[in-house]
Amino acid sequence: MTALRTALDEALSAHERHPRPGLPVRGFILDRAAGTPRPAIRHADGRTVIAPDGHIHRMSPAPDRRRIAIEWAEDASEDAVLGIVDVASGALRLHPEIRLRYDTVLWSGDSRTIEVVASRDDALVTLDVTSGAWTSTLLEPAQRTRLFAGGARGLLARTTRNEGTTLIDRATGQLLGRWSALYGAFPLPDGVLVWHAGGLDALAPTGSARWMLRDESQRITDVSVEDSRIVVLVVRDGRTVVADVDAAGTREVFVEAASGTTVTGVRIDDGILYLAVEGPLTPPRIVTETDAAPDALAGETRRLDLPARDGETLTAHIAEPAARSGPRPLLLACYGGFGVPHLPVFEPTIPTWVAHGGAYVTAQIRGGGERGASWRAAGSGARKQQAVDDLADIARGLIDRGITLPDLLVVVGASLGGVIAASCAFQHPGLCAGVVATAAPLDLLSLADHPLGAGWRSEFGDDGSPESRERLRRLSPLAIIEDRTNAEGLPAFLGITLGRDTRVRATDTRRTVDALQRLGAPARMWTAPSAGHGANALDDLHALGITVLEFAADVTNGDTP
Repeated sequence: MTALRTALDEALSAHERHPRPGLPVRGFILDRAAGTPRPAIRHADGRTVIAPDGHIHRMSPAPDRRRIAIEWAEDASEDAVLGIVDVASGALRLHPEIRLRYDTVLWSGDSRTIEVVASRDDALVTLDVTSGAWTSTLLEPAQRTRLFAGGARGLLARTTRNEGTTLIDRATGQLLGRWSALYGAFPLPDGVLVWHAGGLDALAPTGSARWMLRDESQRITDVSVEDSRIVVLVVRDGRTVVADVDAAGTREVFVEAASGTTVTGVRIDDGILYLAVEGPLTPPRIVTETDAAPDALAGETRRLDLPARDGETLTAHIAEPAARSGPRPLLLACYGGFGVPHLPVFEPTIPTWVAHGGAYVTAQIRGGGERGASWRAAGSGARKQQAVDDLADIARGLIDRGITLPDLLVVVGASLGGVIAASCAFQHPGLCAGVVATAAPLDLLSLADHPLGAGWRSEFGDDGSPESRERLRRLSPLAIIEDRTNAEGLPAFLGITLGRDTRVRATDTRRTVDALQRLGAPARMWTAPSAGHGANALDDLHALGITVLEFAADVTNGDTP
């Protein structure tokens, strides 16, 4: 091991010792404690309920709190099965025949049975948790079905590709409404609260609206309801805000994330509001609404607004050493898709890089959800190129202000963000020294080849027409490289694939590396054999992190450590 890798490895290991706490649900917490490899379920006082060898994706405690339904996977793939945990003994009973993938469990009021949509098999399953007996009913495979709490027997949501989502009270058969995209539904004392793409709707049992909350300038990222109290987490102007919503639908802001921190989740549990808070240099913590802001690690964070070429304001959240002194090696991270806000949060690689003299930037570009619906629409579909242009404008803004230089800049992205990062680096030769694309579908002309690729086509504006295919060709990282005849100005490329990825195949990354090498450009592929597209064990995250940091330090001439 080189001195460079040893220094980075030791620093990364130290920062990985910080826990990843979870928000409480009925007095239980799913979290990763300090120094442990993967999440476990604990009581709120810290006592362990169960710490299995596999991965727990979700948990749902019973109303009587004697059992917990979990979504369990033996590895880092996102394909899971149902399990029932006995709280008193910690015993786990798996039901491998009930196959799940991020599915919501609905407990009966007496805690004796659960219902769950087993989405991997398109079936509605009812399980007696005492005997283990279960029945299933096949569902229409062309639609997505979900269950939510509410009414006497729960609420049923059905989603079809062209007709949006309907919500039905199962006890009465009442159609409560239809929305283009529905994210959640919650019982209220006098009806139902629906969280959807446009905002919130409070509905009477008949489906009539009591009030509606709409704000096109923001995106709601979390909602918690207990009795009549409603708390929402909102992203507005690139930062997070927590607000109470009263019975008239009036919002009252009472927590705005402090500089350098992000609220990533909210939960009301047994009458207490808990907030999940973190930042690039602030390890994750769970606090109440009256707690002080958590302490940060060495270094500082700041927000920098930069102009885009079309006059729009772009935002870069910078984590860097406290003593600023001229251009420094910089990791520029992006996402820019599906309306998902790219917020400044904690990853152990960030304080590791900063502690060794580098800077880390979270870029907020169009296509994401940092500034509401119009911001998202401006960088999606036929306008997807705008996300790439925004990333290039942020990179140039950082260079123009002397924060970094082209030969000290490494652009990084994962999944869709890897497409944007690679496209930006390949469209703008000489802009950066390196680019890292992790688990990214780099051939946009062949999205259907990936397990979930069909769902990406609308995000990239592929309607099958010759015009859309030509736009994709100009945007696709692989097509850009295959159209080139030389390697002039191309950055070093690191393509990372995940051995347990159930969303993106490794083929595109391999083809991109081969195409770059044929041109004579520095390019290599690295695979994390046991890592997946979702939650991963700490050892896998460490291997991923050290690979990226070592690459970045190497292509910036090792100036960081």
